Amino acid sequence: MRLSNLLRTSQTVRSRSAELNRPEVEFMFPSPGSLGRLSGILKWLLSFPAAVRSLWFREYHDSRIILEQKGDLRYFSIAGGIQRNVVRGVIVLGFSTVSGLVVLAFVSLILMFGNAKLERSHNEVYKALVEGSSDLREAGGKEINQAGMLDLAGSIRERDHEFRQLVSKYSIALVEENSSLKARLADSSLSAQAIGFIQGQAPIGGFDSPRTRIGHSQLSGMFLDEAEKNRALKDVLNSLPSVMPLKDFSLSSPFGIRNHPLGGPSKFHMGVDLVPGESDEIRPAKAGKVVLAHDYQNYGNTVIIRHDRGIETLYAHLASIKVTQGQDVDPDTVIGLAGNTGSSTGKHLHFEISVGGYPVDPLKVIEAAYHVQKSTKQ
Repeated sequence: MRLSNLLRTSQTVRSRSAELNRPEVEFMFPSPGSLGRLSGILKWLLSFPAAVRSLWFREYHDSRIILEQKGDLRYFSIAGGIQRNVVRGVIVLGFSTVSGLVVLAFVSLILMFGNAKLERSHNEVYKALVEGSSDLREAGGKEINQAGMLDLAGSIRERDHEFRQLVSKYSIALVEENSSLKARLADSSLSAQAIGFIQGQAPIGGFDSPRTRIGHSQLSGMFLDEAEKNRALKDVLNSLPSVMPLKDFSLSSPFGIRNHPLGGPSKFHMGVDLVPGESDEIRPAKAGKVVLAHDYQNYGNTVIIRHDRGIETLYAHLASIKVTQGQDVDPDTVIGLAGNTGSSTGKHLHFEISVGGYPVDPLKVIEAAYHVQKSTKQ
């Protein structure tokens, strides 16, 4: 009597456990028949996400399993948390496996298309070699046999691979150099407006033509983009003055807002004041043409030189002027001597750089341009 009660209890627990663990959305397996089978598979696939969602979010309860062996009863309990973790682990593992298979299939397709493209390229090379051999034979030249053409095709492929590796190497080098040039340009304190003005004054044509892009298809993409950026950055930095007008000097007043040296209100100082050392000789910061060489307002004796790209440099408070208006000068030309003319408190050189009429910090501009132009000459 006691054993029968226990068996009935075991059956009741099993039935309740089965009811608790029954998924809320059941899988719909395909029906027999060709059309029915297809319809069944489709319905099964559509019901699959809902079934997985149901298994993931359902509430699992503790279950007890009773086993009878030779008159002995054994009880096994499975906590609801363990059931939930096992089910979710299986779902995650299955999803990861399917995702991995999808990725592998996608990579295989990419490799397959790449190999097909390479094979077409090889066939085109082989066809061109065959046609060339025929033309050579008609012209009375030495005929190339199939083995020779295959060797030549292999050699062409090797050269093509080496060329692509070289392009990749130089692309990476250009990225690194462009990063350094951008940092130099940022250190120059040039505004976007000033940079745009310099670029807008450049002659047009040559490098960036559609014919260049079409004629060098292997140079397209990253290499060509970085090469164009490199050219544009160097173009701006190479157009800037890169030499200080005094070989030996000390800075007495920097660029920016300052108190007026003669007791006036604070105002913007559009250049820098340099006190000469051993030599008073002043030379241009960059080659150009003299557009002003005479006494000029409060600047005293002044020389203004116009350079390319709308850049001008001004040298003021000179003791004497050694050049004339319209004269072409270079960094070796002595344009004057430092002095104390105009509104000045002592012998010095007031030096300005302007881009499109806007003043920029001479020290920062020259420091940024000097390193780039020095490396370019080397």
